[in-house]
This record gives sequence, C-alpha cells and structure tokens, in this order.
Amino acid sequence: MAEKKGATIFDFVDGVTHKKKEWSKWSETDRKLFSPFIVNRWLSMRQDLVEIVNELQCYTIGLLRPSETYRLYHDILPASKSFAKYVKGKKDDKFSDKLINQIAEHYQISKSEATEYVELMDQTSCTNLLSLYGYTEAEIKTMIKGVKK
Repeated sequence: MAEKKGATIFDFVDGVTHKKKEWSKWSETDRKLFSPFIVNRWLSMRQDLVEIVNELQCYTIGLLRPSETYRLYHDILPASKSFAKYVKGKKDDKFSDKLINQIAEHYQISKSEATEYVELMDQTSCTNLLSLYGYTEAEIKTMIKGVKK
C-alpha cells in the first residue's frame, strides 16, 4: 500500500483561501508541516494579498502559534482561487568567479563593476583578455559560460 504524502505548501495555501479547510480537519502530521513563514511568502506573491500579509507578518511569525496563524488567515482571507507567480531571487552567480576576479584585476575595479563589464562584453573579448593571462583553451571555455556570444 502506498504511503500517503503529507500536505504541501499548496495544500495549506488552498486551505486558507479558496477551499477554506478547517485546522481541525488536517492530520497531526500535516499540522506539524505547516510553516507560517512559507505560507506568508506564498500568500504575499498574490498582489491582492500582499498588503494584508505584510501587516499580519509581525504577528504570524513568532507571536502566534502555527494553528493560530492558520485560523487567522482562514478567517480573514477571501475565499478565492488565483494564480500566484513565484518570484525568484536574482541569481548572483551568472558568471564564473574566476572570470569576474580576472576582469576585476585586469581593469583594477571591484567585483560588482567587473560583473557589469562582463555583461557588456562578448565571448571573443573575454577570450582575448583571458589569453593574455595564460589560461588554456579548456579553462577559457569553462570561464566564459554565460557570457553573450
């Protein structure tokens, strides 16, 4: 017999919004999986809820128990289903650290400035610069991944 999986973040968000599932209806295992921080994060990705989630966050993280947080959202949020696009953080490691360090050293600039330089450079100019410092063709190929062609 297949083991039943625990509730997911989507189940909890649905439970406080459009499905309106009571806290008491969740299994003990599911209740332990409820994370106010993660639910706040997902709810705040909905434009229509971002302000209220922001206002309540000071209570839902730390002051209220998870069950109280769930009940609060269950009782005050509108019973509606909507799509919330996940907002990812900005990826900082777009380019090789070795490349950024070499560009920074070559131009005597900071690493953040070097990243901006690389965004403006193409693979050929990066290859030419790296060749000056004795990098092999294989090393250069690895270092310039992510640089525009």
